[in-house]
Amino acid sequence: MSTTPFLALLVAGALVGGPPPATSGSRWSRPVGDGDRPALAAPFDAPEEQWGPGHRGIDLAASVGERVTAVDTGVVTHRGRIAGRGTVTVTHASGVRSTYEPVDSTLRVGDRVERGRGIGRVGDEAGHCAPATCLHLGAKRGATYLDPLTFFGVRRVILLPVPSV
Repeated sequence: MSTTPFLALLVAGALVGGPPPATSGSRWSRPVGDGDRPALAAPFDAPEEQWGPGHRGIDLAASVGERVTAVDTGVVTHRGRIAGRGTVTVTHASGVRSTYEPVDSTLRVGDRVERGRGIGRVGDEAGHCAPATCLHLGAKRGATYLDPLTFFGVRRVILLPVPSV
């Protein structure tokens, strides 16, 4: 019996990456769902080029007015409106910025937020999931968009071709 398929799976497992990126030493908390895991309405789709098409975050099923919480401790570095939707950005100690939209918030730039604490409510503006409602959660380090699911400990499976024997 050949070990090639097993080795291919082992290598594929190694290529999906290590543990989730650390922020304050733990995984991110869920920003909506009140402790339950919200449904993933749309996954991350990295753009091939910085300004190319893609989905630079994930969409989580939510309800208008639902409480939105900080995924990790950090400082508010943006609160405003982009493309007609309320947005909040929190910069964490790791340098990763988490972004939330649509969010109605009274926070101010410079406010410190704690992991799991409220930062606002899901706004009623049409967003990525229209006509349904969702919260768009993004993650970015420098100019690089990151898959927010990795911060929750989710690893994307990548299948590699197995050489024929």
